[in-house]
Order: sequence, then C-alpha cells, then structure tokens
Amino acid sequence: MVERVYLDTNVYCRPFDDQSDGRIKAESEAFIEIADAALRGKMVIISSDHVKFEIEKILDPLKRKDVRSLERTLASVNIASNKRIIVLARKLLAECDLNPLDALHVSSAYLGEADWFLTCDDEILQNSRCIEELAAGKGYRLKVRNPINYLEEIRR
Repeated sequence: MVERVYLDTNVYCRPFDDQSDGRIKAESEAFIEIADAALRGKMVIISSDHVKFEIEKILDPLKRKDVRSLERTLASVNIASNKRIIVLARKLLAECDLNPLDALHVSSAYLGEADWFLTCDDEILQNSRCIEELAAGKGYRLKVRNPINYLEEIRR
C-alpha cells in the first residue's frame, strides 16, 4: 500500500529557508528525500486549499513562485475546503490547542485520509498526541511527525 502524506506549508518552504541553521538544513534534506520518493511513486502527497492559501501569503515573490511550483509538482491529491473540514477544525481548536489555520491543515489531512501529517511547526508537534488520539476517535489513522522523524520511523 502506498502511504498518503500531507505536507504542511512550512515543509515545502524548508529548501528556501536559511540553510545555515542546522535544523532547517536537516529538514530541507529530509524534504528533498520525501519529494524524491513522491516523484518515484513511493507515496501520495496530499495538499489542500489551505496550503495553497498559505503559499500565496509568502511575501518574497521568488520564494512564493518556487514553493507554489514544488506543491503543484508533488501533490497529486488536493482537499478542497468544506463544512466537514471546518467542523473538525473547531474540534481540534477546542481540544488540541491549535491555531485556526493549523487546525484546518490537520482537518484536511484527516479528510484526505493521510497516514502522515508532516510539519516543521513545533506547536503542532507538541500537540501530536492529542491530534492522533482525536484522529483515532474519528476513525482516521494519522501520525504527526517532523520530516526528519518521519524518515527515521519509516526506515525501521
């Protein structure tokens, strides 16, 4: 079975962030490995209207163009915003202490039946147990990981 992976907007941005920071460089390298696997058909990348919305808010026009191009190239599934996403997002806001846009991303991953939600956002990562338990309670299987930890986990 090919795994379904939702990439948070910040994961697409990593290769264009300051590579002198060790964590950012490692996350960039992990993203490149994930992108390569997606291009070889080893996984399905899921995106959403919320990723596209965030990409359009990137101030640097060249970075915005490059990130948009990556997302369009890699993502083969797009989850359109709908009422079910908003209902789930409200539950995530109430129970898992996420900000509204992050809750919309996670809800999109749920409805896109993602196996993995990959993010570089520490706030989301700190709430991963709550997100995963809420997913399980709703009948979804979703693991929340940093791209580096994701690669370590799937290699085991």
